[in-house]
Amino acid sequence: MTDDIPLSPCPCESGLPYNLCCGVPGKMAVNAQIHAYIGSEGIKTGHDLTPEMLAAVETISTNPDLFPARFQLLNNKVWFVKMSPEWYRQSVFLDPSRIKGTYVIEADTQWVATACQSLRWQSTSVIFHTAFCGSTLMAQALDSMFNCLSLKEPDALGILLYYLRNAPPEHPRAENFDLMMKLLSRRYDAQQGVVIKANDYANPIIKDLLSWEHAVPILFMYTPLEEFLAGCLKADNRREWIRGRYQTINTELLACFPTLATSDMNESDFGKMAAVYWCYNVSLFLKALHEVNKDSGKSHLLRSLDFNTMLASPRQAVQACGDLFGLKKLADTDWDETLKSLFGVYSKNNRFRYSPQQRELDISQVLNENPEHVEAAQQLARVLLGSDYPDTGLPAALI
Repeated sequence: MTDDIPLSPCPCESGLPYNLCCGVPGKMAVNAQIHAYIGSEGIKTGHDLTPEMLAAVETISTNPDLFPARFQLLNNKVWFVKMSPEWYRQSVFLDPSRIKGTYVIEADTQWVATACQSLRWQSTSVIFHTAFCGSTLMAQALDSMFNCLSLKEPDALGILLYYLRNAPPEHPRAENFDLMMKLLSRRYDAQQGVVIKANDYANPIIKDLLSWEHAVPILFMYTPLEEFLAGCLKADNRREWIRGRYQTINTELLACFPTLATSDMNESDFGKMAAVYWCYNVSLFLKALHEVNKDSGKSHLLRSLDFNTMLASPRQAVQACGDLFGLKKLADTDWDETLKSLFGVYSKNNRFRYSPQQRELDISQVLNENPEHVEAAQQLARVLLGSDYPDTGLPAALI
């Protein structure tokens, strides 16, 4: 699923050679090639599974080494990727194009359900966000300073959301929701906490998680509209990104914002598209907050964090998030040095030096070069959110 890897030693850091661990003898496992199938009749493969892979299959209900990278519950298929603690840390994101694992197993959903009969839900927390707001940085900070297994942008929550919204009535939605969430909640030791840093397109599943029988602490991260807009305008691929996101939610917009005239939008109205998508996600948070505030037993589960607040007080923000998620601090970790290192590079590529000061300069430059998009975004956002527009930040602030 990612770049070619050396044959020896195995990159999962087991200490074994690659061909005796995650690899296929004589063959490099790349580009999402499926190397084993597991169904009701057992494992089918063109080669013997290595002891490491057999152990991963046999301990699927207790060990997160097999990660559910993709699944089609309507077609009874789940695709697992062989992972390790180090590969989870190294994977900037866990989507199939950037996940570090390479060995792919296709499994029948019924086999997964049977193999995971003894699997129990373990406390797991989620970071939702608007995009371009430091959520990756927060996940990395938690991973560096707490005993934490960080799942950064797995496709799983987005796929699960699509399934919940589109499965036919006779499909066992609740059972499959339980199964996939329990798979995501596995950890390497009992003291470890799991944190899912979700994809932004998975934000609507906040509602499902908060209404679930299990308590799921949630942090919603965001930036002010203008800074989100700058993130959308800074490059051509970002403009394509916001156009795609807008088109994805287009069918839901009139129900969410009855005053929105989608016919007035053209394919170059990036300011308006950014405003709509930002308002859409802010409204998801506000609606979820309204619901949890009705239940005093759940009101503590949902908090918001402006990225600028995190940049101004990184230690306080990371500590508060760790407290919200119930994480245990790692021993002998120099927080000051760790934060200095994390905040001095680009979160998605630590070879690229970056800083909060450079971020401010970049945002100002983009906004100054696009005044028409800024004005259009500001005007539309205030119409869409009305009195809910967060002039002074979103409610339920983490710090």
